[in-house]
Amino acid sequence: MFCLTVTRNRSPIHEHAVQASFAILNDYKPVRQAAGYNSPFALRVIDSQNLFAAQGIGVVEAVRMRKAGDSVQKIRERLEELALNTHGYMVPPDLYYLRNRARTKGDRSVSLFSAALGSALDIKPILHCHRGETAPAGKIKGFDAAVQKLFDFTIERIKAGLMTPTLCLSYGGELGGLRALPGYARLRETCAAHEVEVFESVMSLTGMVNVGKGAVVVGFAAGPHRFA
Repeated sequence: MFCLTVTRNRSPIHEHAVQASFAILNDYKPVRQAAGYNSPFALRVIDSQNLFAAQGIGVVEAVRMRKAGDSVQKIRERLEELALNTHGYMVPPDLYYLRNRARTKGDRSVSLFSAALGSALDIKPILHCHRGETAPAGKIKGFDAAVQKLFDFTIERIKAGLMTPTLCLSYGGELGGLRALPGYARLRETCAAHEVEVFESVMSLTGMVNVGKGAVVVGFAAGPHRFA
């Protein structure tokens, strides 16, 4: 069994899952035997080192490899490799909201000045999460323009070649809103042309509470690159 968690840098979930795994591995044998299961059992907690939709990259790959009959060891090594190469990009709709929510968790990476200036000028950051670290990758005027820039960049990464044929997206609202965003149709067309499977999801309530309604997240696995 593999348990993939949100990055440990942003949540205590990974630490709690590791502690729970120790308890399970100490006590599982009598429970499984009573249920008639005598086969070997293993449990591995893996830090996805990412957030939101980007966490799905490893999950999709694990399912694919399991269906292909790959060994547990091979799947574990692959998931750990992907965690180091998964990139999550997000465009938040409201910097004030993002700042206030971050401050409740002790994160002061978005200053009041940056939020005020960005809101006044309608500047939207494109945030990048990689190996557990989150930082601005770019700043674009206007939410729709920022999202289109992100989609165009993702198209270029797809053309350059991804480490898995998977693209994960999440949206802080009904998926119809995501599909209506500028550049989305071209992104889907590019995925189809390059045989990249697209997984769309409505952002979790926890995610929307933290980053705001209407946020857009794109996740994929790829080698080193720069946002441009």
